[in-house]
Amino acid sequence: MKVFLTIVLLIPCFIFSQGYKTFQNANPYKMMFGLGWSIWDDDGSPGDLFKVESMQAEVFPSRLMFDYYFYKGWSAEASVAFTRFKGTKLVNNQAGVKGFGLSADANLKYSFYSLLGKGMIDPYLIMGVGATVHPASDTLSKSFYPTLNVGGGINFWFNNAIGIQLQSVGKIGITSDFFGKSDYMQHSIGLVVRLESVGGGTEGEFKKEKLHLDTKKRKIKTPRKGRKDKKQGDA
Repeated sequence: MKVFLTIVLLIPCFIFSQGYKTFQNANPYKMMFGLGWSIWDDDGSPGDLFKVESMQAEVFPSRLMFDYYFYKGWSAEASVAFTRFKGTKLVNNQAGVKGFGLSADANLKYSFYSLLGKGMIDPYLIMGVGATVHPASDTLSKSFYPTLNVGGGINFWFNNAIGIQLQSVGKIGITSDFFGKSDYMQHSIGLVVRLESVGGGTEGEFKKEKLHLDTKKRKIKTPRKGRKDKKQGDA
């Protein structure tokens, strides 16, 4: 239910996004890197979606992301994130849960960026698998378990290389109590940087060569009129 509501809430962003003019080419980028904040919603109340007072987060950046673009909107994302459970907020409707949470994920992404004209708004859907380490003091959840990940996000590009990413992913714990207490939501916000090519390749859409003007001076040779008249007089 959490995952379904997350995707539904992101649909208006997909519909009302408007792009700006960029250079059109096959692939918008080759690799993308991200650094940001990981925000965990594990209060045990599926109906309280995006309830800020129930979220676990750190002041400093707590998520690293790497994305590799394949073709026509498809890319693969690998990420690691952590947070600290301080015992001041409910976790699975329990008080006093303390410890660290750690997640590692590998996801497949599909971006609508090219379909929207390669503009400033870049929405996407995401699905994959991961693994989560959870505080042992939570007696209703396992301390380590694999997850199935489903969600979506959106990038806001300031230019061809730098942007802000917002993402929400539902983590479904692959345990004996499927859709149970090991499920949680993980939100993130951070800075992303994309590269047009790898190793000096020529692939990409932001090539300076396409904008280069030939300003080299060239001499045009013309026959001298005096020399031509002299030859005619001699004849």
